Amino acid sequence: MRIGLFSDSYRPSISGVVISVDTLAKEFMKQGHEVIVITNEHDYAEDEKNVIRYKGARLPMKGLKEYRIHKVTKRKVHEIGKLELDIIHCHTEFTIGRLGRKVARMYNIPVVHTYHTMYEDYIHFVTKLFYYPLRWIAKKYSKKFASSVDEVIFPTVKVKDKFDEYGFRKISHIIPTGIYLERFNIETYDDTKICSFKEEYSIDESKLNLLFLGRMSREKSVDVLLREYKELSLKHDDVHLLLVGGGPDLEYFRTLATSLDLDNRVTFTGMVSPDVVGCFYHLGDIFVNFSTTETQGLTYIEALAANLPIVVKYDTNLEGVIFEGVNGFSFIDDKEFIPLIEKLKEDKELVSKLSLNARATADDFSALNYANKVLNIYDELLKK
Repeated sequence: MRIGLFSDSYRPSISGVVISVDTLAKEFMKQGHEVIVITNEHDYAEDEKNVIRYKGARLPMKGLKEYRIHKVTKRKVHEIGKLELDIIHCHTEFTIGRLGRKVARMYNIPVVHTYHTMYEDYIHFVTKLFYYPLRWIAKKYSKKFASSVDEVIFPTVKVKDKFDEYGFRKISHIIPTGIYLERFNIETYDDTKICSFKEEYSIDESKLNLLFLGRMSREKSVDVLLREYKELSLKHDDVHLLLVGGGPDLEYFRTLATSLDLDNRVTFTGMVSPDVVGCFYHLGDIFVNFSTTETQGLTYIEALAANLPIVVKYDTNLEGVIFEGVNGFSFIDDKEFIPLIEKLKEDKELVSKLSLNARATADDFSALNYANKVLNIYDELLKK
């Protein structure tokens, strides 16, 4: 099968969408399929024979500067048409997704779409102007795009339920993005590598180390985490916070930490290489997160795969991921966070139990399972 994966973002960018596309590409090729990724240019991208990149104008808004916009021209449509794709799978509703849909229509190719991002939850992080009109437009456009393809995949029930609210009535599939679980096994990394990172970032093993790993942007609620951690640190000086990742608001969060007098209690790593991300999970004792804008939350699954208990704010995307008191805890009110951390701080046996259970609950989210479920949709679509 010759498969075209269309995405506005791809390596070397780091995001849930990139992980999803990259995982499918690798797993499909392992099974003998030919895969071509169609995406936007990136300043630091390396040339790859199975990746086609298009130049475009940068978006001026903070948080969207990695993205590009450009016209869907006849030249591009015919260029992709010559690839003679059997299936087109869009992972975006915007420029590259529109290109994929246009090619599908022009050449009568079945098209699948995965809806990764709930845009209405992100608008107020990008701009405060025209919030309600833009939110309405985001809903309408998302529904319209999804209604124009042959099959739709949602990563979680949370996203499907949101589309049901939009009035979306097309038959759809719920397939969570899978990950390479072995990348997060402690056995994958030798002790020297982990110890070197602990030394580089001054990780004190005698303390309880809380870990956040993700994109440093406002919608991830890192500011809320910092403020709650401030209250925790006033009561416990043996709890440290490690924030791993880069993003558009990294300097804002650094400045906030300084204003909260947390410079000696919080460590920012900045962006880290995808090749060693799995290692960073082993620098922490508990994974923490206050975000409620995740469509799936791959970092939660990665943390579980690394045997890390998780303490995170509840959201419906966590159904089937977190099991209360089994692999971690969730909270609804932010003020529940500190008591939960204190509970784990005082009960080492409970932490050990949660850690042992964590990996088992991550096994359902393997890359192979994910790819096979998507391939089944392709096969059924091609039979029609």
